[in-house]
Amino acid sequence: MQKVRRWLPWVAAVALPILVAASWQRLKSFDWKAFGAVYATVHWGWMGLAAALVLGTYVARVLRWQMMIRPLAPDASGIRLFKATAIGFTAVILLGRPGEIVRPWLIARMEKVPFSSQMATWFLERVFDLLAVLVLFGAGLWAFDPAGRDVSAGLAWVMNVGGGLVAVLAAACLVVLFFAGKSKEVVAGRLSDALSFLPEPWLGRTKGLAASFTSGMACCQKTSDVVGLLGITAVEWLIITGGTLCFFRAFPATAHMSNLDTVVYVGFVAFGSIVQIPGVGGGVQIAGTVVLSQLFGLGAAEAAGIAVANWLVTWVSILPIGIGLAASEGLRWQSLRRISEELEGQETER
Repeated sequence: MQKVRRWLPWVAAVALPILVAASWQRLKSFDWKAFGAVYATVHWGWMGLAAALVLGTYVARVLRWQMMIRPLAPDASGIRLFKATAIGFTAVILLGRPGEIVRPWLIARMEKVPFSSQMATWFLERVFDLLAVLVLFGAGLWAFDPAGRDVSAGLAWVMNVGGGLVAVLAAACLVVLFFAGKSKEVVAGRLSDALSFLPEPWLGRTKGLAASFTSGMACCQKTSDVVGLLGITAVEWLIITGGTLCFFRAFPATAHMSNLDTVVYVGFVAFGSIVQIPGVGGGVQIAGTVVLSQLFGLGAAEAAGIAVANWLVTWVSILPIGIGLAASEGLRWQSLRRISEELEGQETER
């Protein structure tokens, strides 16, 4: 691993000029004037309301996490969970994928619960959010009429296979919730049986990890708790959709978009950020640009400008809060990077 890291700067030094040269013609033909003009017409009242609603989704996330860890930490502090959530999402922005582990690590440290249990909670959170995304994407597929529209090949592929993917992924989510709702002993036993081929020293260690992991899923043992978690998730995504509606009102090019158009956009972009679209890629900015240009007829530069602004409001708006809270907790980003990379390596090895 050290040798690989030693060669990375040299690889980057060679690859960067090649990438710049390959992209130069495309960048030169891009209408940067139209891209910049998007920001000259922003209605800041609507933009501020959109940002406020987006920040409100973090409160919903905190309430959901608080409910999920109640069996392990019944007195978990909402303030501490908000701090960990804000710092965790900031770490994702600054550190990339390794930053995903910062939030469960901080919560485990603050609430004095096993780290494996918080990774299970993080996994369940992803399951609930994925279910919400599938509902929105399914609604978008149902509501959108592609007749007469110039739909790209990549987006056409998503629309063609989307219905099947929605069904398969939704079934997988329900299977996960079904097993999560089983007793801790049953789930731990199933995991232990599945790992029985491991050597004895490793088997003992993995049994302990399995017990900690399944304890993080204890929140799904009661139907009423699952319904409550689904309700909080629905509220969270309703706020996201409302924030996106306000965001569209801030730009003349999208101010005419209806509530149904907003649902279509949120569903497609949320799904596109999860699934890599052939010939297009993934990411909120790319998915947003494709949807606005291909489905709603905006120019490429205008769509890109609005999509980037949407990413800034949706993701980067938490950055000042997260950095401030990290500083108040005495956390340094270099340390968080090192910790997240070490923890990610441990999880990969397991």
